[in-house]
Amino acid sequence: MIQFHRVPADRLAALASGLGGPASVSELAVAQNSKRLLLLRHLVEAARLGEGRSAEDVLVRADRNDRRVVAELISDPLVGAWTAQTVRRLVGRQASVDSDLRQLGALAAASAIRTGQDARLQAWAIGGGVTLPTLGTALVGADGPVVIDVSDGVASIAGPARTVRVAADDRHWMPLRRLSAQHDDLAVTVNLEDCSPYRNSYHAPPVGRLGPDELQWWRQLFADAWSLLVRLLRRRAAEMSAGLRTLIPLALADGDMARSGTARDMFGALALTRPTSAPDLAITLVHEFQHSKLSGLLELVRLTRPDSAELHFAPWRVDPRPTAGLLQGVYAFLGIADAWHGLRAAPELALQATREFAIARRQVDAGLAALEGSRELTTEGREFVAGLRGAAERLLAEPVPDEDEDASRRALEICRRAWEERSRVSGNPTVAQAVSSPETASRRTAAA
Repeated sequence: MIQFHRVPADRLAALASGLGGPASVSELAVAQNSKRLLLLRHLVEAARLGEGRSAEDVLVRADRNDRRVVAELISDPLVGAWTAQTVRRLVGRQASVDSDLRQLGALAAASAIRTGQDARLQAWAIGGGVTLPTLGTALVGADGPVVIDVSDGVASIAGPARTVRVAADDRHWMPLRRLSAQHDDLAVTVNLEDCSPYRNSYHAPPVGRLGPDELQWWRQLFADAWSLLVRLLRRRAAEMSAGLRTLIPLALADGDMARSGTARDMFGALALTRPTSAPDLAITLVHEFQHSKLSGLLELVRLTRPDSAELHFAPWRVDPRPTAGLLQGVYAFLGIADAWHGLRAAPELALQATREFAIARRQVDAGLAALEGSRELTTEGREFVAGLRGAAERLLAEPVPDEDEDASRRALEICRRAWEERSRVSGNPTVAQAVSSPETASRRTAAA
């Protein structure tokens, strides 16, 4: 059912703390499902291919048979990417979107398989494959129209070059892989997406199908990272258990830096290059899940004005950032600072975690100072930033060794000078200078 969603004041305040809790995350996910249902309705109405009606009928019957299954399909982040991207192309009157519209048949086929319906549906192969959300991808050998038959619990996909059975013993069927982990009483299962054509929404290309050894490596590292999160960052692990759905491995080019990212259309998903260790993965999960939460909130509450023109210093990069972008960065780095603070409790990580914690909290302090000086926050935005400040002050009150404090101050100064030089060279007159100096940040830390 499509619902009208609001964010109560207590939920907004909870999210402004940098956390929010599993209930807040679940509510954001429900709101995303409502949006996707609206987009799906638009796609069904736009489909003039003959199979649009039958796909809709199958989905409606599946919803009547098992509403949980259809809700899970709609909540798949890759379904979110497909619906949003296709609707944008339709509205923008871009090149033919027939191949995207025909993914309705693949979605309906997944619902038929999972609810025990018989159905005959048409879809379209993209990149030589047909992805059935939550199930896997059939490699049909070429792009073009396909027919999906589901009968007596058996499904096959007839494509341009071959017919593929949705079965483990068909070498052209690529089942969706999953990463599962449990520590104490807290468990999580996420999709490891390495086939869907809609996973290519990031600043680095996705990897292809993972080999058995690489898959096992991801599974072990994820289990190790989850153990760290539950033991040392339990509240963040609880949030992820409620809302993290998909990891998308990204390719790392020779000499390139590690990358990670979230896409606004894929709530609950994050993409990342191969992590180097369990702590690295744990920090990346916290970082990107912060972005996912804030992006979900921004679908419901406007925190910055839409006609923003200000540019600010963001203490984690050298290019000027708009107010909305700075808010995203502060929220993410507040999570990172909190995560490093928690990881200090692990003896083997204490030195690294303390050093990273000192740097991250100083970055948050400086970024917040810029936000607090902005004229582009809405009333809700000012309340949200005030909540972030309260969370930041609690972290700033934590003692760290003098050498780590000094190192964090130097790191901020180096970044600020690089930003000022870039701003001077670009001659950009709109850069907002609202940024706490190293001395101001130091006084805050000492006073706390």
